[in-house]
Amino acid sequence: MYRASVLGALPTRATGTSRSLTGAGAERALAALILASCLVVPLLFTIALQDSFVLPKVTALRIIGVVGLVLLAVRLAAGGIRKVAFLWHLDAAVLAFLLLSVLAFAFSIDRSQSLNGEYLQYQGLTAILLYVGFFYLARASLGDDRRLTLLFASIAAGATVVAGYALIQKAGFDPIWGYTPRGRVFSSIGQPNALAAYLVLAIPICASLIPKSQPLARGAIALCLALMVTALALTLSRGGYMGFALAATIVAVPLIRSLRLSLRSFLYGLVPCLAGVVLVASVAQPISATAAQFWDRALSSGNLAEGSVQGHLDLWSVGAAIALDYPILGAGQETYPELFGRYRDVTLAPSRARVMSAYRPESPHNVYLAIAAGSGFPALAAYVAVLVGFFYMVVRAIKATRSEWRRMALVALLAAVAGHASTDMFMTAEVTGSWLFWLLMGAGVGLARAKSGEQAELGNARAAVGK
Repeated sequence: MYRASVLGALPTRATGTSRSLTGAGAERALAALILASCLVVPLLFTIALQDSFVLPKVTALRIIGVVGLVLLAVRLAAGGIRKVAFLWHLDAAVLAFLLLSVLAFAFSIDRSQSLNGEYLQYQGLTAILLYVGFFYLARASLGDDRRLTLLFASIAAGATVVAGYALIQKAGFDPIWGYTPRGRVFSSIGQPNALAAYLVLAIPICASLIPKSQPLARGAIALCLALMVTALALTLSRGGYMGFALAATIVAVPLIRSLRLSLRSFLYGLVPCLAGVVLVASVAQPISATAAQFWDRALSSGNLAEGSVQGHLDLWSVGAAIALDYPILGAGQETYPELFGRYRDVTLAPSRARVMSAYRPESPHNVYLAIAAGSGFPALAAYVAVLVGFFYMVVRAIKATRSEWRRMALVALLAAVAGHASTDMFMTAEVTGSWLFWLLMGAGVGLARAKSGEQAELGNARAAVGK
């Protein structure tokens, strides 16, 4: 009888082991898929389509998202639910934002427009579902140091190629497009402000790799950073400048402390940076003219009479008026362009209304106003709660961790998300930056959650020893 019971248990154990292996394989495949997407997606564009930049990226992300959800389902079926356990202070906000977005779509004044979004933007309900999906995919598969290092390296590699292409454009050597609109680079992202938003995310992530690297690798990473910062400057994006300033402020002190630079290490980092400056100065337009263009753009932010600033104020006024008229569920995602003409003439001064009548703005150029106008103030509150929940978890994890690399990684994630949230106050949401923004939030929550799990296990072990 004893032998029978033992033999009867063997298949169950084998099945459990098989399930565990299947779940581990699905998780590894999911992590590899996300890592590859961070390298490849920012580089995708094609001249075969009229929408050369955004549609290829959207299509790729949708395919990757579906495959990723299948792998996540396999992982969950195998019993791997620890890393995606419910967090009431964060997941409740995410689910509320998702539910309110679905309701906003259901009551939209134009469901077709709200489903996919404005042409060249694609920020409708499908994009929201995509972003939230990647939030959970990253959270489930990237919550350890090794995978997070690979994620950061993948992002840094992709951003370096993107930045290098931007400098080629500025030098006038772009073999495909051959021009830069108003002197502003757009690289493989397709639009200067969108490029700036992407680089604001990538720069602190790349910088966090320096402390963990060997001296020669530090020099290479420093050169990559020099390329990215230069490309960001050449976008002439004031929102990007503000986001970069915030991200750099957050990451600078922890980075300097973690480096403990010797003279040799300092020189290894300084020489590539100087080489990057010489390279830029040699291929770009005269450096004095470029610097003057940069400073004029940055300093004009406070000039309310400047044309671009006036345009933003007009767009914000119309967005606020729409949000106040549809306060609960909004008018529907991406319906701002359809309502703009109606609200423009009653909201703006006649002279400004005449100027703006020549345009069909895709959004109020403010992500928070766009959410309020499209999905209502409750959805905006839920979205802000997601950001607050992320910051709360990451700051707690930074204070609790004893690992220098993990602390630096968490600070970089905090800086990237804060910088992007800042740029969102002055920009239209765009696919590459918004996708990477949600993905990095998911990775940050996964890492913070893993740290809290380790702390709990350590506490239990100490309690057991005490007994």
